Amino acid sequence: MNDQAENREAGPDAGPEPIKIELYSATGSRHDLNRPLDVSVRITNISDEPIWLVGVLPGSEGLRYPQYQAEIEGPSGTVQMRFPEGLDYARGLRPEDFVRLAPGESFDPQQGKGFVPIQQLAWFQPSEKGTYRMRLRFDATSEDVREWMGHTPVRDQRKVESLLRQVPHVAVESNTLEIEFD
Repeated sequence: MNDQAENREAGPDAGPEPIKIELYSATGSRHDLNRPLDVSVRITNISDEPIWLVGVLPGSEGLRYPQYQAEIEGPSGTVQMRFPEGLDYARGLRPEDFVRLAPGESFDPQQGKGFVPIQQLAWFQPSEKGTYRMRLRFDATSEDVREWMGHTPVRDQRKVESLLRQVPHVAVESNTLEIEFD
């Protein structure tokens, strides 16, 4: 992992991505191994136009779009996470799951009514002392609305589909957050 944020272009004629994603820790770059870690996410609209985004929803870590997938690398290599059984459905997408960001405006996709924490970050507990590197990949590239909708009925489907057309279809990687655990 490198220390620079990597933004992928949407196509050969596309300009830079309209968003920037940052991971940060309020406790800084050093942390006690035995204390819980609180990692925050900030998505900023770096374009000149307002955009619509969707926060982290049940299933956003692989069952539906948008996808928010964290990578954690520790002193012994990639940290594998095992989640509780039972997350085999994703509730229907709702109009209130969309966030409008004006140019320069930011939000934490884990904070807000209906949004959930990114499990890989929320449940992470280092197993050994040393340096850990975390990065987040946001993927909103699917243009198939069925891959966004979830598995339960969608209220106001026409409005949801209208809002989905305004979400930029991009894949963006965050900065690499490096924390030393001692």
